[in-house]
Amino acid sequence: MNRIIRNITTILTAFVVWTSWPHELFAQCRPDNGSPIRGEFSINGNKVNVKGDGGDSLTATNNIPIKICEGEVITLKNTLPINAITSNDYWITELNSYKLLTTSLAGSGRIKDASYSTLTGNASLRLISKSADPSGINSYNGPGIYVITQYDNSSSIAAGPDFHHACQVIEIIAPPKPVVTTSVCSGNEIQITFPTSPNNIFDDYEIKFTILGSSFSPTKKTGKPTTYPFTVKSGSMLAGFTQNMTLSVKGLTVTENCDAPIFNKNLTSLNAATIFKPVVSAIVGTTKKGEFKLAVSAQNNISRNLYIRDPSTPSTYDYTKVFKTYGSTATATDSTVLQVPNDSKMYCFQAEALDLACPSTGSNPNLISSQEICTTPAKVIPENDKNVISWLRANGGAPAGVNPTPFINYRVELMRVDGTVDQTLFDSNSITDLSFEHQPVICGNDYIYRVWTNYGSLSYSQIIRVKAVSDEVPTKIPLIYTTIDVEDKNAVNVQGLFSPNPAPSNILSYNLYKSDTYNGTYNPLISAKMKADGLFIDNSAEVEKKSYCYYMTYKNLCGKESEPSEKICTIYLTGNNNSIKWTTETPFSVPVGYYIAYQIDPSTNRPISGRPTIVDNFKGNSTDKISRLPESDGQEIFVQIHAEPLNTGLGGGNGRFGTSVSNIFKIFRPSLTLSPQIFTPNGDKVNDKFLVEGRFIKTLKMTIYDRWGNSIFYDEQTNYPYQGTQNPDTVIGWDGTMNNGSKAMEGSYTFKIEVEDTIGQITTKEGALLLAY
Repeated sequence: MNRIIRNITTILTAFVVWTSWPHELFAQCRPDNGSPIRGEFSINGNKVNVKGDGGDSLTATNNIPIKICEGEVITLKNTLPINAITSNDYWITELNSYKLLTTSLAGSGRIKDASYSTLTGNASLRLISKSADPSGINSYNGPGIYVITQYDNSSSIAAGPDFHHACQVIEIIAPPKPVVTTSVCSGNEIQITFPTSPNNIFDDYEIKFTILGSSFSPTKKTGKPTTYPFTVKSGSMLAGFTQNMTLSVKGLTVTENCDAPIFNKNLTSLNAATIFKPVVSAIVGTTKKGEFKLAVSAQNNISRNLYIRDPSTPSTYDYTKVFKTYGSTATATDSTVLQVPNDSKMYCFQAEALDLACPSTGSNPNLISSQEICTTPAKVIPENDKNVISWLRANGGAPAGVNPTPFINYRVELMRVDGTVDQTLFDSNSITDLSFEHQPVICGNDYIYRVWTNYGSLSYSQIIRVKAVSDEVPTKIPLIYTTIDVEDKNAVNVQGLFSPNPAPSNILSYNLYKSDTYNGTYNPLISAKMKADGLFIDNSAEVEKKSYCYYMTYKNLCGKESEPSEKICTIYLTGNNNSIKWTTETPFSVPVGYYIAYQIDPSTNRPISGRPTIVDNFKGNSTDKISRLPESDGQEIFVQIHAEPLNTGLGGGNGRFGTSVSNIFKIFRPSLTLSPQIFTPNGDKVNDKFLVEGRFIKTLKMTIYDRWGNSIFYDEQTNYPYQGTQNPDTVIGWDGTMNNGSKAMEGSYTFKIEVEDTIGQITTKEGALLLAY
């Protein structure tokens, strides 16, 4: 009777307590508040031991789900010593149903899943629905969270209440096939990786290797994983085996009775190769600050770890800190880019070989290079007319465990822009030689250097580019010329030349200075257009009005302006129908050696090819008669004066001066002159005809009028002959005969002459003449 009352009290108390808990706490085993003794039972023998109900603690082992496979048979057994027992009852309740309970299972009237009544008895249950298999359990709803609850009803017990309660949360899983990846490592080792996957939910994994269906190595278990992904290696399991084999991986729950699918993979090839220590073969600086390329020789497809140390301190290598890891390569020697912490300090490096397929954790002393290689920090400082290259002394020692890398020699190289070596400037096998002066250098030019240290393996400094400097004033431009621009005959071309030697390579810009007189004030001619190196066009000049004087300088790449060139002036040329004249002042800083007058082709503004010079070998003259030029040279003549300085010879150039020219001057020769205006046509061959004496006449028209203005004579002629070649009998003229054939009376008459000359110009002459027989 007391037991019944106590059970009723327990049910009511539990109902009040359970209904007041937060909903999310219903997932745990509920404590029985009827003051029972803590029950105990086992699952599958000693695989899982359950004690009590966890006392309402979410962290109690009772509330941590135990994974059990769907369909697995579990054996439940009371493990608490009891003097006498009438029954042990078990319920396996799905979590959602368990949450909805308002009373204990012992008093709920629910059908028990198992019970037994003997002290040593046990019950075996299959975790599957009874509707699917009669050996299954009640209310099974598929994989998920369930609660196993135990109650007993004891008839007698040593010093305590007469019933017991215990509970355990379980997770029934539908066992998937484990997800596994494999890598074949060197030395016939297999690396097995379990990635993060919904399939990898087991408490343990069993690994086995077989050949021809027979296991040849002990079964290996991974143990309960703490995190995913995780990796295990076969280790010595495969020692001595090189045949094809099968790997099997099985997932296990805590109860180890799970019939889960097994992962199988055929391993058709093993890698028995041994990894050797790599060799650091070279370190090469780039153009980027602090950047180097380290070359390492090792086996193909082997990954590398790099370690760094600072030799300026007594430190050794810290193999717990990897400076850089980089992956496989198809070649035995490859390079990787490094960025050192401080480009002005020396750093040394070792390399470690890694099995790319199966990288290990932590360094392996057997796979770290025996030697090291160190950087060669260098710098270049431009000084006046030289560049000073310096570098840090080669590393003379190595820490314990590292073979020393003996110094052999230094070398300083001058580089081309494309990265190739132009020339070796310095070579020394003395470890104390730490600088070199490169001179002479051209101010403003760029120079590219690198230094290397030979340790057997080469250590190249970074590639350093500098611009040379100098305080020296550049020498002057040796030759200066003036010409008239062929496109604009009123503009002056001023040309500075270094011929026959090439111009300096470090010219930054040219400057032109101008004055109205040789000894006047010269000012920079900013408006002058730069046509080419050393060639200016002065469009502000008016060479048909006066002469101008110039000199030139240049600036080098250091911004230093050269000494002024010699001064040179243009020549101002003028004249009339019969003569030309030009400025008498010398256009040079020395006397004039020659003046030469050229006929110019106005279509090109250049001397006419093959035409003799008008005047030649003038010395000191500044005028010339041009009436002696033949009429075949034309009615309009374009003339230009060229001047050569003294002691140069025609064509110019004793290496000290250039030449000068004048403006292009046009001479116009008139086409018409008249014979005497009194003529006597009496047959004595003297003034028998009124004629036109002219030249350059294309068409001539003559009209004679009497005193009353009547036209009494008219005639015209084309291609009129040159002056001095006219035949009075064949050229037009008036011999006193009127157009009607009669003789005119003596006396005064008027005339009108119309002439079209060879350039198309029309000229009209009118006047009076006297006829006498």
